[in-house]
Amino acid sequence: MLRKTLNASRLQEEMHRRIHRLQEVLDDGVKIGVPRPQRQAPDRSGCNWTMQHFHNAAGFEASVARVLAQVQAEYNLATAPGEAGEHAASTADDARAPFGATKRAAVNPFGEVKPAPAANPFGDARPSGKENPFGGGEPARDEGEQEPARRPRNPFGD
Repeated sequence: MLRKTLNASRLQEEMHRRIHRLQEVLDDGVKIGVPRPQRQAPDRSGCNWTMQHFHNAAGFEASVARVLAQVQAEYNLATAPGEAGEHAASTADDARAPFGATKRAAVNPFGEVKPAPAANPFGDARPSGKENPFGGGEPARDEGEQEPARRPRNPFGD
Protein backbone atom coordinates (compact mmCIF):
# COMPACT_ATOMS: atom_id res chain seq x y z
CA MET A 1 0.00 0.00 0.00
CA LEU A 2 1.29 3.44 -0.90
CA ARG A 3 1.65 5.62 2.19
CA LYS A 4 1.03 9.32 2.42
CA THR A 5 3.89 11.38 3.88
CA LEU A 6 3.49 13.83 6.72
CA ASN A 7 6.01 15.86 8.69
CA ALA A 8 6.62 15.11 12.38
CA SER A 9 4.19 17.73 13.68
CA ARG A 10 1.34 16.53 11.47
CA LEU A 11 1.94 12.90 12.49
CA GLN A 12 1.91 13.90 16.13
CA GLU A 13 -1.35 15.84 15.63
CA GLU A 14 -2.97 12.92 13.78
CA MET A 15 -2.05 10.50 16.55
CA HIS A 16 -3.34 12.92 19.18
CA ARG A 17 -6.62 13.38 17.31
CA ARG A 18 -7.21 9.65 16.87
CA ILE A 19 -6.28 8.71 20.43
CA HIS A 20 -8.54 11.35 21.95
CA ARG A 21 -11.45 10.24 19.73
CA LEU A 22 -11.41 6.74 21.27
CA GLN A 23 -14.53 6.06 23.33
CA GLU A 24 -12.66 4.70 26.38
CA VAL A 25 -10.42 7.78 26.47
CA LEU A 26 -13.44 10.08 26.13
CA ASP A 27 -15.30 8.23 28.89
CA ASP A 28 -12.41 8.63 31.35
CA GLY A 29 -11.58 12.18 30.30
CA VAL A 30 -7.88 11.34 30.14
CA LYS A 31 -5.41 13.53 28.28
CA ILE A 32 -2.70 11.29 26.83
CA GLY A 33 0.56 12.99 25.90
CA VAL A 34 1.70 12.07 22.40
CA PRO A 35 5.47 12.23 21.73
CA ARG A 36 7.12 13.35 18.49
CA PRO A 37 7.66 10.58 15.96
CA GLN A 38 11.21 9.23 15.77
CA ARG A 39 12.72 8.33 12.42
CA GLN A 40 13.94 4.75 11.99
CA ALA A 41 15.12 2.53 9.16
CA PRO A 42 12.10 1.23 7.22
CA ASP A 43 10.71 -1.95 8.79
CA ARG A 44 9.19 -4.96 6.96
CA SER A 45 6.03 -3.04 6.17
CA GLY A 46 7.98 0.01 4.96
CA CYS A 47 7.16 2.32 7.89
CA ASN A 48 10.04 4.72 8.62
CA TRP A 49 8.97 6.08 12.02
CA THR A 50 7.84 5.07 15.50
CA MET A 51 6.62 6.68 18.71
CA GLN A 52 7.60 5.74 22.26
CA HIS A 53 6.86 6.95 25.78
CA PHE A 54 3.25 8.12 25.62
CA HIS A 55 2.48 10.14 28.75
CA ASN A 56 -0.47 9.33 31.03
CA ALA A 57 -1.38 6.25 28.96
CA ALA A 58 -1.57 3.74 31.83
CA GLY A 59 -4.49 1.41 31.19
CA PHE A 60 -4.79 2.48 27.55
CA GLU A 61 -1.65 0.78 26.18
CA ALA A 62 -3.56 -1.62 23.91
CA SER A 63 -5.71 1.16 22.46
CA VAL A 64 -2.69 3.40 21.87
CA ALA A 65 -0.79 0.53 20.23
CA ARG A 66 -3.76 -0.17 17.96
CA VAL A 67 -3.98 3.49 16.87
CA LEU A 68 -0.20 3.62 16.37
CA ALA A 69 -0.35 0.56 14.08
CA GLN A 70 -3.19 2.12 12.06
CA VAL A 71 -1.38 5.42 11.59
CA GLN A 72 1.92 3.69 10.77
CA ALA A 73 0.10 1.71 8.06
CA GLU A 74 -1.23 4.92 6.49
CA TYR A 75 1.61 7.44 6.81
CA ASN A 76 5.37 7.75 6.47
CA LEU A 77 7.50 10.45 8.03
CA ALA A 78 8.50 13.02 5.43
CA THR A 79 12.22 13.46 4.76
CA ALA A 80 13.54 16.93 5.53
CA PRO A 81 15.00 18.76 2.50
CA GLY A 82 18.60 18.79 3.78
CA GLU A 83 18.88 15.10 4.71
CA ALA A 84 20.94 12.71 2.61
CA GLY A 85 19.17 9.47 3.47
CA GLU A 86 17.34 7.37 6.01
CA HIS A 87 20.30 7.01 8.39
CA ALA A 88 21.26 10.66 8.16
CA ALA A 89 18.28 11.51 10.35
CA SER A 90 19.99 10.35 13.53
CA THR A 91 22.95 12.66 12.95
CA ALA A 92 20.81 15.44 11.47
CA ASP A 93 18.96 15.85 14.78
CA ASP A 94 22.24 16.89 16.41
CA ALA A 95 23.05 19.43 13.70
CA ARG A 96 19.61 21.02 13.36
CA ALA A 97 17.90 23.50 15.62
CA PRO A 98 14.38 22.71 16.86
CA PHE A 99 12.85 25.15 14.36
CA GLY A 100 14.55 23.67 11.29
CA ALA A 101 17.44 26.08 10.84
CA THR A 102 20.97 24.78 11.18
CA LYS A 103 22.74 25.60 14.42
CA ARG A 104 25.39 28.27 14.19
CA ALA A 105 28.30 29.08 16.40
CA ALA A 106 27.52 31.63 19.06
CA VAL A 107 28.09 35.12 17.71
CA ASN A 108 28.31 38.27 19.77
CA PRO A 109 25.80 40.66 18.17
CA PHE A 110 27.93 43.66 19.14
CA GLY A 111 31.01 42.43 17.29
CA GLU A 112 33.26 42.23 20.34
CA VAL A 113 35.76 39.41 20.40
CA LYS A 114 35.87 38.88 24.18
CA PRO A 115 33.06 39.52 26.59
CA ALA A 116 33.53 42.80 28.39
CA PRO A 117 34.19 42.54 32.13
CA ALA A 118 31.25 43.38 34.35
CA ALA A 119 31.09 47.14 34.79
CA ASN A 120 30.72 48.57 38.29
CA PRO A 121 28.34 51.55 38.08
CA PHE A 122 30.07 53.09 41.12
CA GLY A 123 33.55 53.07 39.61
CA ASP A 124 36.18 51.38 41.75
CA ALA A 125 34.32 52.00 45.01
CA ARG A 126 34.05 48.88 47.09
CA PRO A 127 32.41 48.26 50.44
CA SER A 128 34.97 48.74 53.16
CA GLY A 129 34.86 46.12 55.85
CA LYS A 130 32.41 46.49 58.74
CA GLU A 131 31.31 50.05 58.15
CA ASN A 132 27.70 50.98 57.59
CA PRO A 133 27.27 51.12 53.80
CA PHE A 134 25.05 54.17 54.17
CA GLY A 135 27.65 56.18 56.06
CA GLY A 136 28.40 56.82 59.73
CA GLY A 137 29.07 54.24 62.39
CA GLU A 138 26.17 54.29 64.85
CA PRO A 139 22.69 55.35 63.85
CA ALA A 140 21.83 58.83 65.10
CA ARG A 141 19.59 58.96 68.19
CA ASP A 142 17.62 61.81 69.60
CA GLU A 143 18.54 63.12 73.02
CA GLY A 144 16.78 61.21 75.76
CA GLU A 145 16.00 58.28 73.47
CA GLN A 146 16.65 54.99 75.14
CA GLU A 147 18.39 52.05 73.59
CA PRO A 148 15.88 49.62 72.08
CA ALA A 149 14.82 46.79 74.38
CA ARG A 150 16.37 43.39 73.83
CA ARG A 151 14.24 40.41 73.01
CA PRO A 152 13.49 38.13 75.94
CA ARG A 153 15.34 34.87 76.10
CA ASN A 154 13.66 31.88 74.40
CA PRO A 155 12.08 29.68 77.07
CA PHE A 156 12.44 26.61 74.83
CA GLY A 157 16.24 26.69 74.84
CA ASP A 158 17.16 27.81 71.31
